[in-house]
Amino acid sequence: MVEMKSTTRLFFLALILAVVFTPAAIPFVPVTGNSSLGTTSIQAVSNSASTATQVDLAGAFNYSVIQQPKGKAGFVSSEADKLTQFSLATKFGSQGFLAHNYLAGATFFNLVVGSQVTVTYADGHRTTYEVQEIRHLQAVRPNSPTTNFLDLDHNNAKLTAKQLFMQTYGVKDRLILQTCIAKDKELSWGRLFIIATPAE
Repeated sequence: MVEMKSTTRLFFLALILAVVFTPAAIPFVPVTGNSSLGTTSIQAVSNSASTATQVDLAGAFNYSVIQQPKGKAGFVSSEADKLTQFSLATKFGSQGFLAHNYLAGATFFNLVVGSQVTVTYADGHRTTYEVQEIRHLQAVRPNSPTTNFLDLDHNNAKLTAKQLFMQTYGVKDRLILQTCIAKDKELSWGRLFIIATPAE
């Protein structure tokens, strides 16, 4: 009986540690300048109210949305006309969409404060968001998802990847479009965040 209780305790301790320390639960900022290789994306697999299927950017660009493979929160699709829904953002109550800056992410630069973004979800409902803020950051280590950043809009203030994640994806009910900023032949030199909130 004592041995069984001990085994049960060890099992639950291992389960708790697995949940707490799983890499997908640690906030980071995906790299959206270089191609993700060796992993395929998947289409929406459920009629979830938080699973997006389509994103319309200011009535000018319309993209279908694919989901990240399970356990691959850093994955960004290499398909030209698709956005990737950032699974880790959903866990924090926000909606994140990723695209490489040489593919669909190039169109993110056309958005301005006041632009509207409409998302269609797998259960059929649609939500329209309005762009409130656009952020530009330099990545200290361009190809690292855990790099520190320099906030180009705020006197190059230094931010960790976790701080940046919490300021963007970590705010509930926001929509964030993320791509990379290219400079001097470095595709992942910086990061662009288009931040929107539900339209009134």
